[in-house]
Amino acid sequence: MATNGGAGEVRRAALARLEVFSSLTEAERGVVAQQARIRRFVKGRVVVRQGEAADATFGVITGRLRVSLSRANGSEITLAILGPGELCGELGLFQDGSRSARISTLDDASLLVVNKANFLLILESSAAGSLALCRLLAARVRKLARHLDEVTAMPVEQRLARQLLILVDRWGEPAPGGVGISLQLSQQDFADLADTTRQSVNQCLARWRQSGIVTSTPGRVIVSDLRRLRDAASSSSRKY
Repeated sequence: MATNGGAGEVRRAALARLEVFSSLTEAERGVVAQQARIRRFVKGRVVVRQGEAADATFGVITGRLRVSLSRANGSEITLAILGPGELCGELGLFQDGSRSARISTLDDASLLVVNKANFLLILESSAAGSLALCRLLAARVRKLARHLDEVTAMPVEQRLARQLLILVDRWGEPAPGGVGISLQLSQQDFADLADTTRQSVNQCLARWRQSGIVTSTPGRVIVSDLRRLRDAASSSSRKY
């Protein structure tokens, strides 16, 4: 069993690898580590629900998370897939106190939980931490703006190709016949990422399989021809 000192060292080490917290001094991270705790979630578990009270932020130590948004028409859009070293759940601490999105686990995951009071206190006392958070939020706003531009201006095939390239870049691994994506994602998951329908994803993947760009099985996509997938991501004449 780990001692309190040992557990504190684990938390400090985790903070040193997390967005925002890595910019703090060692002494500042030590203060946060005293109040932080580590929670473990099994695959498929909901970490927070959209609309519930926001009382903490989460740093990913191991595993991967899906951040998704439920819309008024009942559909869902995947905003991000996060992995080790990334922070989530911080936005609700600054708004009206409620969660703006749903966070769930794609794998078994270990998360470092920092409560709201502790998080805000360290930001008030650390200029470096506040600046790091501003940079993080600005990057996410830019990413959201790009996504909205893609949804309104690009056909489905181009959007799906871009999302596949992002997944390959972050989660790609060598596989027979190409590069596989280590995440187990359904066609509905791909549809959520590209903000389209499962039927459109099915049609795109079928064409790409026929032309040798990808091979796929349930829950698994292997990119066989990265060059042609990049071509599809840069321009497409198809619209659905």
